[in-house]
Amino acid sequence: MALGLTLVWGAVRLLNLAHGAIFVVGAYAAYWVTSSLHLPILVALPIGVLAAAAFAYAMHVGFIRPVLGKPGFDNATIIATVGISIAVSAAALLIFNPEYKVVPAVLSGYFIVAGVQITNQGLLVIGTSLALFAVVYFYLTYTRHGMAIRAVSQQQEAASLMSIPVERTYGTVIAISGALAGVAGVLLSPFFFLSPNSGFNPMIQALIVTIFGGLGSIRGALVAGFVLGIFESFVEVYYGVAWAQPGVFVLIILMLILRPNGLFGIGEVRRL
Repeated sequence: MALGLTLVWGAVRLLNLAHGAIFVVGAYAAYWVTSSLHLPILVALPIGVLAAAAFAYAMHVGFIRPVLGKPGFDNATIIATVGISIAVSAAALLIFNPEYKVVPAVLSGYFIVAGVQITNQGLLVIGTSLALFAVVYFYLTYTRHGMAIRAVSQQQEAASLMSIPVERTYGTVIAISGALAGVAGVLLSPFFFLSPNSGFNPMIQALIVTIFGGLGSIRGALVAGFVLGIFESFVEVYYGVAWAQPGVFVLIILMLILRPNGLFGIGEVRRL
C-alpha cells in the first residue's frame, strides 16, 4: 500500500485518497471469483490485481487526466479521490451488502517459534512486499519506461519536450499503483474481515508510512514500513494495545520535528 502511494506521489505529485477504495476493489474482485465462480484463490489473486489496476486507470482517465497541469490540480484531485472513495464504499455496500466477507488465504497453516505463532500467509505478505519493492526499484532504475517516469517526476515540461508522453506515463504509474493496492487487498484481507470500508485503515497506515519514510522515496517506504511495524508491535506487547497508535503518532511527530521531509525525503527548491 505504501509503495503504491509513494510511487504516485513521486511521479505525479498526487495524494491519492482513493487508494483504500482500490484496495477494496481488488479484494472484492477476488472474493467474487472465489465465492461466486468457485475458483481457487490462486486464480482470484491475479484477477483482483487486474481489476484494481483497471479501476485505477479508469480513475486516471475520468478524473485525473482532465485536470493535469491546470490551476488547482492539488485540490481538484484530492476532492475527486475522496469522492471516488465514498462512491466505491457505497457501491460495495449495495452490491455485496454490509456483512463481513472472508477472503481465503493463499497459504494456510502456521507454525510456532519460541511461543510466537507465525502464519504462512504472513510470511507470504513479507516476501511479496520485499519482492515488489525490488521489482519496482529495478523497473524505475533500469528500464526505458522507468526512466521516463523518473524524468516526468523531475520536470514535466522538460520530459514533454524530450518526446516523453506525459499523460500516458501518468496513467502507467497510476495503474501500477492500483495493481499494488490490489495485491495488498487480496493478501491482507484474510487477516481482517472484508467490508465496504475495510480499505480505510490500510490506507491511513500506508499514508503514515509514506510520510515517515519521505514522500516519493521507495527506500523510505520500505524502511519506514518495517520500522513502524516493529515499533507498534513492541508497544502493544510491553505497554498494551491501547498505546500502539498513540505511540506511532508520537514517533511520527518527533520524526517530522527532526526531519520534516521524512527519513529519506528530499526537500524541494522552488523559485518564487
